[in-house]
Amino acid sequence: MKQRKKFGLALGSGGPKGLVHVGVIKELIKSGIRIDYIAGTSIGAWVGAHYSLFQDIGLLEELTVGRRLTKFAALLNPTLKGGFISGEKLQKVLGGWLHEAKFADTKIPFRCVATDLIAGKEKIFSRGPLVSAVQASMAIPSLFRPVMVDGNFYVDGGLINPVPDDVAKKMGAQVILSVNLDNCKTKHGFTLKNITSISRVGARAVDIMRHYLAEFGIRNSDFVIRPQMKDMEPSLWKEYFLGKYGPELVAIGEKETRKIINQIKKALK
Repeated sequence: MKQRKKFGLALGSGGPKGLVHVGVIKELIKSGIRIDYIAGTSIGAWVGAHYSLFQDIGLLEELTVGRRLTKFAALLNPTLKGGFISGEKLQKVLGGWLHEAKFADTKIPFRCVATDLIAGKEKIFSRGPLVSAVQASMAIPSLFRPVMVDGNFYVDGGLINPVPDDVAKKMGAQVILSVNLDNCKTKHGFTLKNITSISRVGARAVDIMRHYLAEFGIRNSDFVIRPQMKDMEPSLWKEYFLGKYGPELVAIGEKETRKIINQIKKALK
């Protein structure tokens, strides 16, 4: 009997846009596609770690879409040493949600990517506590204080490998679906009239840089989802914490996955 090809999922960085990842996994589950490997960066690290550990998409959706007050309170942890947020409260929240588990405890093999701030190199976490690795992968520079793991300082993996499809391939994946949340070409509400402020120019420049870094990196992917956020993105952080966006982003992930689900099934045969 012919053995099914191994399927890997590469979940990219992107802050609140990462709710799309939840929708992608939901649709894969509905379609009966088994995920053999997961690699994640930043928000993709959180989603990947939790699903790999518990395989409970309902709980993952509840924690990722909801619990906004808990997450906002975890950000109220000010410091001026290496960032504006120390991350100690966030570490406690993640520890509770991930049950202080280790990589060895996951039901699905999982890896996540961070950036070694001193060496300027990629760090692929594959062993030890999940919490410190996920927190390191999500530590946006200057916003969060760098996370120390085994004597080294780490920050957001999106600086170096925003969509880690190469990691999924090294894990053994033969068919890889990547979710790239950095799509600058849709402009996301930026116009000639409203892009004149310094902050908007800077934000747009970072969007473009992230887009091309991500696109350059996804050379091992058989399928890539590039979700369209329409006009959500410029104020997505604020609107997320105000409770406006959440289920809508999950639905985008489901919709985009449905478009290619039959192609994925065919590739896995």
